[in-house]
Amino acid sequence: MKLPDLPAGYAWRQAPPGVADYLRLRQIAGLTPRSAKAAEAGLPNTIYGVTIEKDGLAVGMGRIIGDGALCLHIADIAVDPDHQGRGLGKAVMAALMAHIAAHVPAEVYVNLIADGDAARLYAQFGFEPVAPASQGMAVWINPA
Repeated sequence: MKLPDLPAGYAWRQAPPGVADYLRLRQIAGLTPRSAKAAEAGLPNTIYGVTIEKDGLAVGMGRIIGDGALCLHIADIAVDPDHQGRGLGKAVMAALMAHIAAHVPAEVYVNLIADGDAARLYAQFGFEPVAPASQGMAVWINPA
């Protein structure tokens, strides 16, 4: 599977970031903070993840989690604000969707949670709101 082209100076790593980079990217991108303990337990269970690096520093990431065939969830899409506006988020999504197309049965249900304006990005990949037929729901267990 060929990964999407990146702007000059950026490079792909086909793996989720390490724990420190994961926590840093979530924090600077404005995502809900997570604990190192949770990241250490969860990141190894990633089905497929990508990290974008610039000069050896992780500046973008995204992961696919789930059972691998029936239901997948796209999670942790984040780009360092200093590197936004260069198409990196779109490249992360394209890489994740290409992996799904190449490796997962056609009937897989893929979902994600779109925060704010991110819905416009996800719509470019065919994602649509599920309301009013369904509504997303969540609960935090032992929040940090």
